[in-house]
Amino acid sequence: MSSDASPIAIPSLPSQTLSSAPSPSPTPSETLAVAPEHLDIDLVLVFDAKSAAVEKEPPAAIEDALRHTLSLLATAGFECIVRVNRPGSVFIFVKASDAVLSVASYQSQVRDWLMGVRTTAPSPPISSTSDSQVFTVSERLRLVYHRLTAPEKDHGLGITPGEGDWLFISSIFAPHDPAFDVAWIKRWSTKYVLDDDELQLIRDVFGEKIALYFAFLQYYFKWLLFPSIAGIVAHFFFSPFSPIFAIVNSVWCCVFSEAWKRHEVELAVKWGVKGCSSLHAMRATFRGETERENPVTGEKEQYYPSWKRVMKQFTAIPTALVAGILLMALQGVVFVIEIFLAEIYDGPLKQYLVFLPTALLATLVPTFTAFYSIVVTKMTNWENHVTAHAYETSLTQKMFVLNFLTSYMGLFLSSYVYLPFGHLIEPNIDFITATVQKFVGEKATQSKTFTINTLRLRQQYIYFTATAQAINFFVETLLPYIQRRLFKEAKKLSNKVTGAHAFVFNDNPTESAFLTRVRAEAEFPEYEVDEDYREMIVQFGYLSLFSTVWPLAPLFSFINNWVELRGDAVKICLDTKRPIPSKAESIGAWLHNLTFLTWLGSLTTSSLVSLYRNSSTTLESGILVSTRPWMLLTTILLSEHVYFAVRYLIAIIFNALESPVVQRDRREKFVSRQAMLDTKSSSGEVLEKKVEITEEKRELWRARIGQAVEVYKSSLQVKTEAEKKEE
Repeated sequence: MSSDASPIAIPSLPSQTLSSAPSPSPTPSETLAVAPEHLDIDLVLVFDAKSAAVEKEPPAAIEDALRHTLSLLATAGFECIVRVNRPGSVFIFVKASDAVLSVASYQSQVRDWLMGVRTTAPSPPISSTSDSQVFTVSERLRLVYHRLTAPEKDHGLGITPGEGDWLFISSIFAPHDPAFDVAWIKRWSTKYVLDDDELQLIRDVFGEKIALYFAFLQYYFKWLLFPSIAGIVAHFFFSPFSPIFAIVNSVWCCVFSEAWKRHEVELAVKWGVKGCSSLHAMRATFRGETERENPVTGEKEQYYPSWKRVMKQFTAIPTALVAGILLMALQGVVFVIEIFLAEIYDGPLKQYLVFLPTALLATLVPTFTAFYSIVVTKMTNWENHVTAHAYETSLTQKMFVLNFLTSYMGLFLSSYVYLPFGHLIEPNIDFITATVQKFVGEKATQSKTFTINTLRLRQQYIYFTATAQAINFFVETLLPYIQRRLFKEAKKLSNKVTGAHAFVFNDNPTESAFLTRVRAEAEFPEYEVDEDYREMIVQFGYLSLFSTVWPLAPLFSFINNWVELRGDAVKICLDTKRPIPSKAESIGAWLHNLTFLTWLGSLTTSSLVSLYRNSSTTLESGILVSTRPWMLLTTILLSEHVYFAVRYLIAIIFNALESPVVQRDRREKFVSRQAMLDTKSSSGEVLEKKVEITEEKRELWRARIGQAVEVYKSSLQVKTEAEKKEE
């Protein structure tokens, strides 16, 4: 495509035929080939007339919608080429002209300048094609995507896939760059840590939001080195539930969370996105009740009363409470079944029944989570948030409640129910057995002596922090690739056995490899960076809440995160659609969750040390907890107060040590404004007027000064009535 805007050219759509044999798969060299020069594009719009929402629409309405979309894009300065995706669906490949990008860049700079994000005044759009601006990949994609999807008031076309007038547009995505993906993964295979240049590269290609996630993961990975070393020392040289390691770990959690707050501000300043959270575009699904003047910009805008949204958000509290209670009850029942089958039941089929609790959790918890996710998504939509950022924050916090319970409830039950009160089961073993026999029959159960599994808590914790992380990496990174390969081979085999017909597209030979790859990418899931944040925050929770149980947990997290850095890069390149670049200055709601887990960790760590440090975890039976309730409560309250004191002290220290990056930014802002002031002064916009002082004025001033001196002298003559009488 040429860079200049021109009338849209829509080539005839290739006809589609059927064949009894599947279409040949491209060779590896073909799949890595870049797009043909005439298909050099920015974004892909998927126009789909076969989706469930529009499948009953008449053909004339579908064709009109396609013409309307293409006309709108052409009028806005985009060049478009249409190619077949699959039956009833086409790709609309769009590329923005230099003029469109220049204007979009200027509008973005103006928004940033008005809201205080930029330190320099915006540059006017470039009118000459010979002086075209140079954009990074992420800047170009972000500007084009904003132009396509932003509301008209924000200088966009308002294209919202699946909403309103855009039911036929199922998605908008950017094709991957295979050459970059291969080179990126290969380079990471030889790097041990990410440096600033690598983060800058991620920012230039994927945008600040994705770069910020990798920056957080790398920062967290580096900071894990200290608790890993401390954990090794504690594991081999300290007693179980060591108070020393508990204090070291709690302080580390406080320092890390405060240090990351400072570091993300540095990154935001360095990348020029500080304050960008106030620039998020309005959601297309937002519906205002009235119009009012924006108190900052003075523009007319749709308005929805904040008090109504807050009232709706309050309904999420009872919803989360009910969901939490149900989930805790579910996990509690499964926990009791597990204890009974593993340590009390000695009847037939025990070797198979011991897997029942795992099967129940593996089926019921995901089902419950999926149902809860649907409910809270509808509730968040009902709250009618103005921006996507506010919507994501609200949804994240609702889902975190369930993430917290599903991740840590088993450990809480073992720590505060099973181990402290397990000794009460032995005196009542006959009663428990008799009760169960009423339901399953006398011959189905046989009572036996109950013994507390004192290693249960540690075994659970090792599973979550070591085994489960390895399994999660396999499921998240390797399994999707294996599934795609197996599905592809299974489909080929099925076609051969059943004689099913496969679609054959009459693609131009020069475009075939590229179109085949884009068709495959169109089926990829969207990349959700919040899912990766959730994984890391949950892992941090394991360390802050329970690391005193097994001090080697930070070491395994350290190893896992080194692999996770590379696994997430592979996932972005091979398993998901290419993320659309966007700005971000913070990890958002996850920072609040990080702080919450740090606070809660101060309570759980102190309580675990108080409960079990005087007990040997190798005891075969007996009461494990010898701490009195008042001592436990005192320890928890003291720990919480110490936590707030330490956190306050750390914040004071970080505030006193101002960041060099922030200092440099303040200096640049001062120099920029000083230069602007000097420019205005030299151009005559600001004139310095000299005041002429005449001799007449000088004489007047002298007289007034003399009068003032006389007044002062008269003040020295003021005396009290007593002094006058004495005289």
